[in-house]
Amino acid sequence: MVFENLEVELLADLDELILTCSDPRYRTYLKESVQCYKAGAYRASVVACWIAVAFDLVDKIRELAAIGDKSAQEQVLRFERIQNNNDISGALSFEKELPEMALKKFEFISHIEYQDLVRLVEDRNRCAHPSQVSDAQVFEASAELARMHIFNSVKSILSQPASQGKSALERIMQDMESRYFPAKASDVYEFLNAGPLKKPNSALYKNFLQILTKTVTSKEQRSLKRSRSVHALLAMKKMHPAHWEKEFPAVV
Repeated sequence: MVFENLEVELLADLDELILTCSDPRYRTYLKESVQCYKAGAYRASVVACWIAVAFDLVDKIRELAAIGDKSAQEQVLRFERIQNNNDISGALSFEKELPEMALKKFEFISHIEYQDLVRLVEDRNRCAHPSQVSDAQVFEASAELARMHIFNSVKSILSQPASQGKSALERIMQDMESRYFPAKASDVYEFLNAGPLKKPNSALYKNFLQILTKTVTSKEQRSLKRSRSVHALLAMKKMHPAHWEKEFPAVV
């Protein structure tokens, strides 16, 4: 009875995870992965999970390209050439490079999340292709393996915004300079919480705080820019107190 209740809770958790994916297309792919998991088709679950992640990463690159990221634009052009030429080997190479792109080129993920993503690719390959552990044993995906990949993929990729690295910081600073940037502290909080700073990685948060702090303490900055930076700092403290504590530890 205990194990049955635990399984019900796990399935409910997976259903809730689906709802955290903002894009309905990837919710569909992820839902397929969860449905396979529920049916005991763990190989298919892992494969469907990678499909959701791969499509999401490509779409995130497209989003960065749309806002002027040159590296992203190069990758989009490359991807479109592969599609137009029906280049199977090129498509395989592009897919293989996605984890490293996500880490190094676009900083969508951390180094730890990169290791999880590499593991997903490896297990996807084992599940999608005939693979044998030994001459007498065929690789079998377990429920724990499929569930782990679903949870990791949602938390680190599928539920996250596209901008997480350098391009995100540049975009935020452009917003700070815009005449449409809010004037009230409460509005600044709502504004920043609707963008990439809603779920920033530690590097983005730290770099943004450094810029804001420098602006606030500089005597050369005009009052409007300093005022916006003060409101942004207050918003950052309120939005992410744990990150704030790491940067400005309380004095005991």
